[in-house]
Amino acid sequence: MTILRLAHLDLEGLVLDAQVRSLRDQFVTHNWSTYLYNGMYFAPERAFVENSLIFSQKPVNGEVRLRCYKGAAYVLGRSSSTEKLYSEEEASMDSLDNFSPEDTTGFIKIQSIRLKKYSEEWAGRK
Repeated sequence: MTILRLAHLDLEGLVLDAQVRSLRDQFVTHNWSTYLYNGMYFAPERAFVENSLIFSQKPVNGEVRLRCYKGAAYVLGRSSSTEKLYSEEEASMDSLDNFSPEDTTGFIKIQSIRLKKYSEEWAGRK
């Protein structure tokens, strides 16, 4: 793995939604490379998959600090001032007004926290 790829993957872990990253890794990346390998660059399915890749990379923005030592690269830290999936305040159950520990039994309520965060960020981009 190249140093740049290591930094990019590490930054994705900070700013990219886990479900989007999982879908990209399971379907999009593999299919895109298969279409290119089979010479289907101008196929509509390749364009569809590539747009999915481009969409998944829009929030990837930030800085990664690395240390290179004896042929290996190590991530020391990462940050992003524009994209933040993790919020210390929102991660605390004390500060969430509309969340109570009883809600942990409801899958939809738990998932809605992540989806509400995404929709707020998406609306802010427009």
